[in-house]
Amino acid sequence: MPPTFKVASSNTQSSRGIGHTKGTDLSGDKINHHSLDILVKRDVHVSVPGEKELYTHVAVGCIHNSAERIDAPRCHPETRRAVQEDIYGWISDGRSDGAPDPGQQFLWLTGPAGGGKSAIMGTVCDELAKRGQLAAAFFFSAYSHSLERSSKKRFVTTLASQLRQHPDFKNRISRKMLATIHQNPTLFEAGLREQMEALILQPLRDSDSGKPPTSTQARAIVIDGVDECGEDRYEPGRSKQEDQIEVLSILFEAISDPAFPFRIIVASRPEVWIRRFFTSVPGIMVTNIFLDNKYNPDDDIRVFLKSKFAMLCRRYGLNPSTWPGEEVIAKLVEDSSGQFVYAATILRFIDAPGTRPQAQLEAVLRTGTQDSSNPFSALDALYTSILRLSPEPDKTVLWLKAYQALRCSVIRHQPSAWTTNCLLESVAGQAQILLSLPSLIYLARGLDCDSLHYGQSHRIPSSIIPKIGWDTSYSFYHTSFVDFLGDPRRCGAAFPDVSDARVEQWIWERMFRVLIAGGPEVPVDPALLSTFKICFYNVWVGCMKHSRGHVVVDEDVISHCDPTAWLDIWSVQADPRSIALWRKFRHDMFILVHKNCRSYRPCHPGCKRWRHEVSRLGKDLRVNHGWTPFTLLLDRFCVKRLSLLSV
Repeated sequence: MPPTFKVASSNTQSSRGIGHTKGTDLSGDKINHHSLDILVKRDVHVSVPGEKELYTHVAVGCIHNSAERIDAPRCHPETRRAVQEDIYGWISDGRSDGAPDPGQQFLWLTGPAGGGKSAIMGTVCDELAKRGQLAAAFFFSAYSHSLERSSKKRFVTTLASQLRQHPDFKNRISRKMLATIHQNPTLFEAGLREQMEALILQPLRDSDSGKPPTSTQARAIVIDGVDECGEDRYEPGRSKQEDQIEVLSILFEAISDPAFPFRIIVASRPEVWIRRFFTSVPGIMVTNIFLDNKYNPDDDIRVFLKSKFAMLCRRYGLNPSTWPGEEVIAKLVEDSSGQFVYAATILRFIDAPGTRPQAQLEAVLRTGTQDSSNPFSALDALYTSILRLSPEPDKTVLWLKAYQALRCSVIRHQPSAWTTNCLLESVAGQAQILLSLPSLIYLARGLDCDSLHYGQSHRIPSSIIPKIGWDTSYSFYHTSFVDFLGDPRRCGAAFPDVSDARVEQWIWERMFRVLIAGGPEVPVDPALLSTFKICFYNVWVGCMKHSRGHVVVDEDVISHCDPTAWLDIWSVQADPRSIALWRKFRHDMFILVHKNCRSYRPCHPGCKRWRHEVSRLGKDLRVNHGWTPFTLLLDRFCVKRLSLLSV
């Protein structure tokens, strides 16, 4: 059973969820929403006052089986069965495990970007329509060419129009709804709350006087892509996030009304502001379904891939026993990382018109060496759009690429989220703002984090250990996102100012800022400082190896650093592995501080200070590294410089 939590009641085609088969036209269903399109486009005269006004304020393209969504993704018939059954069971009984619970009227389907949420919602709508259980639907899309697909302005009116056509509610609410519109034509310019009250809730209340519904089976209103709701431009003080919260708020107000008989299903990415809304204040019960490994996505993706490849074999006369082969399918399943978006994107590329599928598959398998064609354009567009939702997209990409670089540089004990934040933050809370991308990145436990590992020897009181990030590391949901970040033809094209060279430069700038500060720029508890310094040494050694020694420390940095703050052996002497890192750092600094000094000239003050402290605390330097008085003399006068140990 999916976890449940409480929430307060308060007064061109989307690329989301791709990876499934195309939808079919449902014009034979009882509720024919295509008639709305015909009515609006032909401008047919409507005799009932208010009816024409309502139709002209309907976002037809947002209805689940509209012409605009005819090719929208659907689940493959043999996939996503478990999550669909959970949803159908919840609609019928109030809980996805079948246990009756009429108090639960709201279900939130969520998961990482590209996990197939829209395809699931489209398939659920099709099935509910066949069963007569679909009351209304609205599919937001930020990627459509139609502005109304992403706007909230026609949200309530579109739901109202569908409810008015439903056989079980048409006679109950239609007259009151249209009379309200006729009496108040400016209602369409009112806020969503006023529209919900006037067009849906009040008609339902008036019809509730002793007239039972035609059917007793549960009905659902399905809302997909709430995280894609938003306008192109806003007045100062307004944002897309506020529009999305407004949509959720009026839905919660609706289900709080005893006259409102519908269950509501909402699908969205787990964006921070949406999660905060759902968990902020106790109130209405919400069932949460998260698309994780519980639903065996790898098995579904394997079925999906085999089915599509079999279709390609039939079309092109290929032998399915030899192409593409079980090993290739296994690799594609593994690379998909549980995300249908990857599998769907590569299959569209393989099936591109005018190409040989064998050659296209080979191109996918050697993606890293492609020169022109990009089979991941849809995926890139998805990731780019998510990143651009950040308050500062370029800085967010800089952080993400820097963290990935740190992960790849450090040989053992990956930097924890706490260490990462301490290194990269210049202002408190910066990481939370820039890395609030829960559809792409999350905190993973159980990893060999540096802070947890090195902190054990310091016997830090549990009361001061950070609650978040100490024993977790940032992880990416999907490997294709890591590929996207690292490819200059993909991420580089979208964010040209965040090159790999800029990322490396920024990492060293941050390292030097931390050196000057004697610890994190955003202060931490003094009892944690020793652990941070060992984590810093660990990252330093990895980055120095990655940069191959091509690092120059500015004289101002050297002059403003206090070497005693970083060369205190007492902070690391209890742990032999920590001492080894400290010695490498000490060795590197002995050499780096001298890089700016010139032949036969006095060393600058910062170099003299650092070298004095290093020599005082590390008399074993000459013995351990084979330095002789003559070697040091040649280095002193810049005749033959010493080499870095970390390279």
